[in-house]
Amino acid sequence: MKKTIICLVLAFLAVSLLPAHAQQKVTAKGTATIQKEFVDIARSKALDEAQRNAVEQAAGVMITGTTAVENFQVKMDSILSESSGFIDKYDIISEKQSGNQYEVVITAYISEGKLRDKMAAIKLIMARKSNPRVMLIFKDSESKDAVAEAAMAKYLKAHNFKLIDARTMKKNRDYERLLEAEGKKDISSIAHRYGAEVIIFGTVDAVSKSSTIYNVEMNKNSVVVTGKVVNGDTGEIVTTESETESDNKGKGEFKTLTEKTSTRLIAKLVDNVLESWSKELANTTTIKLVISGLNSYATLQKFKSVMAEEVKGFKGMNQRHYSKGKAEFDLEVEGDTQAVAHDVTQLTIGKRHVRIEEISQNQIEAVLLP
Repeated sequence: MKKTIICLVLAFLAVSLLPAHAQQKVTAKGTATIQKEFVDIARSKALDEAQRNAVEQAAGVMITGTTAVENFQVKMDSILSESSGFIDKYDIISEKQSGNQYEVVITAYISEGKLRDKMAAIKLIMARKSNPRVMLIFKDSESKDAVAEAAMAKYLKAHNFKLIDARTMKKNRDYERLLEAEGKKDISSIAHRYGAEVIIFGTVDAVSKSSTIYNVEMNKNSVVVTGKVVNGDTGEIVTTESETESDNKGKGEFKTLTEKTSTRLIAKLVDNVLESWSKELANTTTIKLVISGLNSYATLQKFKSVMAEEVKGFKGMNQRHYSKGKAEFDLEVEGDTQAVAHDVTQLTIGKRHVRIEEISQNQIEAVLLP
């Protein structure tokens, strides 16, 4: 009995001394420029960068070692935006000021469990949204717009988004129609025709100003890039952002500045969209349902009643249009389009069944068979 008690005590002590979750020890460095002798601010920024770099190292090893490499950057961007949340603790190994640079080196203890959960969640979001196709639309054809579009396209491709080439639209004047479209229905109609679940409208404003100080000519280039993300199925705005960047290079030299600003903007837009999709999948979302074959008002009412009873996660149903047996609804549901489409195919109105004609990210087209 005495031996048993000793074993139990030792086992309890061993378990209590183990970490609640696995940790990874990482050494990382961060640097920041000291602006106007604000050393404390530079130190704080350097420390933030060191933490970010520590998480990047840990996440990089985990992603390339355990998950699909093609999703690396999408996961990294979302993870790094909240990097400090994955660090259980850190120790400052060294810190120093060299000229106008401040450097901090830390040893960070990264929670592997939290990182794995985050990466799995992002992968699931992309999969449940069926890797949506994106179309980039810029109003002007000037060189700076082409540079911004190319930078954003490069970023999106690297992040595993599928891009739709808008050149086909330009040949059919749909490009101009999309730019001029004011109603959600017009936007969704054109987007649907070209298979774009997401449309990103972008604009670039660039200005170069010169001034003379003590007979020395100074120049300042400024670029403002604005982006608006629209749901191609519904025409609803998902998110909007704007980024500004300046430098003192030669007058009118906007290429590098535009690339940098556009890349930072699209990174922010992607983060916002992922967050929006995450909330949609976790909570109530709106799905557009278009169904034909409802050849009487009584059939329409019966269909609405059966939908409320049989579709899992059903929260509400708003009828937008009904004419000649065809109705359009906005469904408020918990879940995604695929799950709703599956439930709709199981419905029967009398002895009539429903067939799915077409399905996209946020829209279902169906027909009630004779």
